[in-house]
Amino acid sequence: MHAAPTNPPPPPEADAAASAYIARWRDAGGSERANYQLFVGELCALLGLPAPEPAQGDERDNAYVFERRVSFAHGDGSASAGFIDCYRRGAFVLEAKKLKAGKDGALTKGFDDALLRVRAQAEGYARALPAVAGRPPFLVVVDVGHRIELYSEFSRSGGSYVPFQDPRSHRIALDDLRKPEILDRLR
Repeated sequence: MHAAPTNPPPPPEADAAASAYIARWRDAGGSERANYQLFVGELCALLGLPAPEPAQGDERDNAYVFERRVSFAHGDGSASAGFIDCYRRGAFVLEAKKLKAGKDGALTKGFDDALLRVRAQAEGYARALPAVAGRPPFLVVVDVGHRIELYSEFSRSGGSYVPFQDPRSHRIALDDLRKPEILDRLR
C-alpha cells in the first residue's frame, strides 16, 4: 500500500515572500483606487508572473493592462465607457474593491452581496469587450488586502461565470497565499 502523495513544503524563500506579502497587505486601510494596482502588481511578483504593461492609445494593443477601456452599448443607441481594473486578453477580467467585512472580519450576508455585485460588474465588463478579443475564461474579484475570488466560463461565449474550482474553494483568503496549491491555482 502506498501513502497518499503530499505536497512538498514550499522553499523557505517562497514562504518568506508570501508571509511578507500577507503582512504588507493585511492592514492596508486605503481606498481601492489607492491600492489595487500595487496589490495586483505585487501579487504578480509573488506568483512569478509578469506585471501588466503600460496602456497604449489604441485599445486593440492593450492586451494586459490596468484600466482597460470598454464601451457599453445601450438599447437607445447610445454608449458609455467603463474601465476594467486589470485585463489580460484571453485570460481574465479582474475587478477590485475595498470592502468591509463584519465585526472581527466575519463574512456577513451584506459582504457576500457586495462581492456578488463586484462579480456582476466584472461579468458586464467581460461581455463589453470586443467580440474579436473573445471572452476571457476567468473573472477575478479582489477585495484588496483580504481575499480573491475566482470564477470561470470556459466556453468563452460570455455565458454565466461559475465559482472556480467549485463553490467551496473559489474564495481565497489572504492567509491562503502561504499554500503552494493556492499559488499554483492563481498562476
